[in-house]
Amino acid sequence: MKYILATLAAASLFAQAPSAPTTGPSAEKKEEKKIESPSGLINDQLPEWIRIGFEHRFRVENYTALRYNDNNDDHWLLNRLRVNLTLLPTSWWSFTFQGQDARVFFKENPAGAAPFTNRTDLRLAFTDLGNISKGRIALRVGRQELIYGDERVLGAGNWGATARSFDAAKLVLRQGPLQLDLFSASVVMPLQRGISHHTQGDNIHGAYLKWTNPLPNTSVEPYFFWRVGKGKGDVPGGIGHQDRRVTGLRVAGKLPARFDYVVEGIYQAGHIGASSIGASAFHGNLRYQFSQGKWNPRWLIEYNYASGDKNPGDGKSGTFDQLYPTPHDKTGLADQVGWENVQHVGTGFDITPFRRFVIKAEVHDWHLAQAKDGVYLTNGNVVYRDPTGSSGTHIGQEADIVGTYTYGPHYASIGYGHIFPGEFLKRMSNGTGLNYLYLNVGYRF
Repeated sequence: MKYILATLAAASLFAQAPSAPTTGPSAEKKEEKKIESPSGLINDQLPEWIRIGFEHRFRVENYTALRYNDNNDDHWLLNRLRVNLTLLPTSWWSFTFQGQDARVFFKENPAGAAPFTNRTDLRLAFTDLGNISKGRIALRVGRQELIYGDERVLGAGNWGATARSFDAAKLVLRQGPLQLDLFSASVVMPLQRGISHHTQGDNIHGAYLKWTNPLPNTSVEPYFFWRVGKGKGDVPGGIGHQDRRVTGLRVAGKLPARFDYVVEGIYQAGHIGASSIGASAFHGNLRYQFSQGKWNPRWLIEYNYASGDKNPGDGKSGTFDQLYPTPHDKTGLADQVGWENVQHVGTGFDITPFRRFVIKAEVHDWHLAQAKDGVYLTNGNVVYRDPTGSSGTHIGQEADIVGTYTYGPHYASIGYGHIFPGEFLKRMSNGTGLNYLYLNVGYRF
């Protein structure tokens, strides 16, 4: 714990001073002087077709009562450095590379499903033919991120220590307000050391259409994903060949009277081994912006549903598969309840008491969608399951508070969450409340 406190203290000093202080006459006049970053100084000396950049992030995390059991604590320091290189031979052709070194320190429990270490890896390596962000036709081939919507089913997972990338080919077509992405990809599994590789035979193919402003201030995004590879069957612990077809629709926009909203519905079909798939999920949120004034307050309410398996072993797999999400803070800050077999209601406020500094407070409540299925982590691993369904469905509640300070590409945030176990967790574990505390600092230079 002494390592955690020392790092918190050092990071707090950094967060208060994200850029170097000025000296001399300009400082005396209290004028802000722009300090050029090291990468900017280097780029100034390089040809315009070569651009480099650096990203660094470290995060201290502390958990108590993991799995809601006494004396099951853990803490660690995550450190991640990225080096970016872009080559621009012509206006329509480019190469992008990103090297990554991610490490963990002071972790008490060496076990765990999350990949914390990824030393000296090549995380991104792709070429673009055409302007991928604006062109009518563009192609990206190589190791890349796939990010769509709110990243609830397909995202980069950048909150994680190692994040996610795909070996993929993606074609982007644009015509007026329409953009269609077509891709075929295989997820990369990070190695602890050296160049990582994708998982052979575990593939995802997709089509994602974004239609901007079919109605004023509205975006309509239908999509279809097809995942082929190994998957979890309807028998707990069972693994089989997966053929999962995912159809979804996301709609986001603004309403009168300072309201905005997002709704997303998903249905999954196909089979895993001899079991058929029939799963679904829904997300909806409504945000209200109070009148512009002091502290700029906003209010949010949301509902999330993901189906579970009603009768494990009956040859019908009903548990929703999150695919490849960025799950952090989607159903609670502590990331202990994933978007599988869950009914979740959350609400919260955020305010801006100072320039660049936002405070967010939220509360969450979870229930199992199906009593005989389990409660899942955000990585898809099951925590507890009662196959008899006699332990109730109330998972518990969580209360969170987060403060975030941003200064250009630099940021620092600190957050705390506490989970109050409900009937299900009290029967399946010791029922001890779980605490989560973190400090996250990142900057580009």
